[in-house]
Amino acid sequence: MTTEQVAALGPAFTDYLRCFRPCFVTSNTFAHLGTYCRGLLSDLPRKSVEPTALAAGCAVRTLQEFLTHHVWDQDGLLARLQRRIVAEHLPPPGKKAADELGVVGLIDETSVPKKGKKTPGVQRQYCGARGKIENCIVTVHLAVKAARPRPRG
Repeated sequence: MTTEQVAALGPAFTDYLRCFRPCFVTSNTFAHLGTYCRGLLSDLPRKSVEPTALAAGCAVRTLQEFLTHHVWDQDGLLARLQRRIVAEHLPPPGKKAADELGVVGLIDETSVPKKGKKTPGVQRQYCGARGKIENCIVTVHLAVKAARPRPRG
């Protein structure tokens, strides 16, 4: 996405992130979530902390601390995300989906072994790729697909 496209989505994205505010202890920590997410959605060639922070006019160290030291309710955030997906993509009780396929959702936690300490989020933790506790980064990916109605005739 270009900077202009991201900027045009700004108000809707801010509103989307607002539902996760109760998962953060302080408003400063919550503000960094928006900065980091906007950086991931931007057209920056590198999505690491330094270019993201510099593009947002944020101190690099501040964004690094957000990813490594700030505390938020990860389980609460995941629960809110799941409830939102259900509310937006599943038919209300008693109603049928657009077709028999309905909605398919996938939440995938992926771990990648990493050496060094410069990548945000790298720490000794369970690494599924290796099947043991090791220095790695864990990312979570979300995909939702609603089936299209089949053409008639």
